[in-house]
Amino acid sequence: MSEDPPISTSAPASSEGEHRARASELLEEFLAHEHGERITLGDLVRILGDRAFGAMVLLLAIPNVLPVPGLSTVTGLPIVLIAAQLMFGRAQPWLPRRLAAASMEREGFLHVLRRAHPRMQWIEDRLLRARLPALTSPVAERFIGAAMVVLAAVLALPIVFGNQPPAFALALLALGLIEKDGAFIVAGLVAGAVAIAIVAAVVFGFAQGLLMLVGLATA
Repeated sequence: MSEDPPISTSAPASSEGEHRARASELLEEFLAHEHGERITLGDLVRILGDRAFGAMVLLLAIPNVLPVPGLSTVTGLPIVLIAAQLMFGRAQPWLPRRLAAASMEREGFLHVLRRAHPRMQWIEDRLLRARLPALTSPVAERFIGAAMVVLAAVLALPIVFGNQPPAFALALLALGLIEKDGAFIVAGLVAGAVAIAIVAAVVFGFAQGLLMLVGLATA
């Protein structure tokens, strides 16, 4: 049986002088769009078009930052695939049809994005600006994609209290990509290193506790 063809964006790439939408504007556009009872990952790709690398990572990371229980695997695995495409220099993201058909409950997802919108505007007005262009160059984006793959893989793991730190780091990296802000890229990489250390500590602590219980049971 042949593999299903991928879902890909068809919007043309933005020209150099064209207005580049800010993160809050992308959120506004997504919230204003008419959605069905459930929102599929394919919907995100189609609505966001050629801006979807940073924007998709941001939209998929936000529910884990605030957070919404049960979405870490649903959102983490697509980020792995999207980030891998960024790492290999693909111009536009795509999703296999089966993954594109994965869906989230509409009201819960949109509610989280509505909560995030004013915070996003505050961050844009006070913190975000284009700077350190070398850290958002095409070559740098490949390394950012590799970091996102690792963080998204950690996010996808069913670890209690292990979702927010990598999701926060992913959101910082996504904002850095969208706004071409190298300072946010640095912040995201630092937050990512801290997130991996936190998750490793949680896993180590859980393993130690499990070994202690096994030891007590066999004593």
